[in-house]
Amino acid sequence: MTVNSKAIGADWFLNGLASLQSRELQTQQQLSSGYAVSSAADDPVATRELVDLGSSLAAAQSYQSNLSTVQTQASAADTAIGSAITLVQSAESLASQGASTNVSATEQQNLANQVQSIQQQIVSLANTAVAGVYIFGGDESQSPPYQYDASAVEGVDDLTNAQSTLTIVNPAGETVYQPLTAGEIFDPQTGGVPSPQAPAPGNTFAALQSLVEALQTNNTAGVATALTSLQTSSTWLNERQAYYGTSEQRLSAEQNKVSSQITALQTAIGGLRDANVAQDATDLTQESTAQSAAMAAQAEIPQKSLFDYLA
Repeated sequence: MTVNSKAIGADWFLNGLASLQSRELQTQQQLSSGYAVSSAADDPVATRELVDLGSSLAAAQSYQSNLSTVQTQASAADTAIGSAITLVQSAESLASQGASTNVSATEQQNLANQVQSIQQQIVSLANTAVAGVYIFGGDESQSPPYQYDASAVEGVDDLTNAQSTLTIVNPAGETVYQPLTAGEIFDPQTGGVPSPQAPAPGNTFAALQSLVEALQTNNTAGVATALTSLQTSSTWLNERQAYYGTSEQRLSAEQNKVSSQITALQTAIGGLRDANVAQDATDLTQESTAQSAAMAAQAEIPQKSLFDYLA
């Protein structure tokens, strides 16, 4: 068997050169794209890890987005209830004036008109909307819950009567946030099927309407009773505002957690996927130098064998 040493040497050189060129091309691609892993072929194991990490990142970012949305709504709810508390306090002041026996019927009517203005403002607060969503609308958040109606028993008409089933739960399964409805805040009721509902203590709408009616009829005793109801309503509203304050703190803490989680996931993804630019630049220089050296060495190899000279 005859072994052609020239052919073997040429094959070895060409294979080595092809390997160097392949590595150089891969390094150039990493530098231009910024990624060490661009496809499954680059690193199958890392690709599987990247898929898992990407799914976790997408879930965390979706959760973060939901938190941001309800944080905005919770903040608006806190502000709205705070404004309602201020208005109820103004109504209490008017009731204190109306409870005096020295107030004339004309003055009582003027006080009643001011209370009706407060009613309308509180109805507007109950209908607070953020980005087109009525934050106290419960499961019917695309419609306002109430409208002002001076002739209604409580001074308002129910436009919706939805419960709120929205619940934000964290990855550990813990409830982070659940909004209240306008009914729970401004219009709590007692009773129900089969008994008819009636305003519960703390019902702001009912307290204001009873004050209006007492002032309009110059009923001093009724004004005093309405004042007591307003004070109860103020306490109720303060408790509801405290609920939202606690919710905001919980949401903020949860937002911090998920932000840290997202940062950690992005770092892990970058560690697997992103190219090491400094190292790649060094590798590219070395690979280019190795190719040049290989080509120069090949050029120095004599092209004739001993048999060529003996012929």
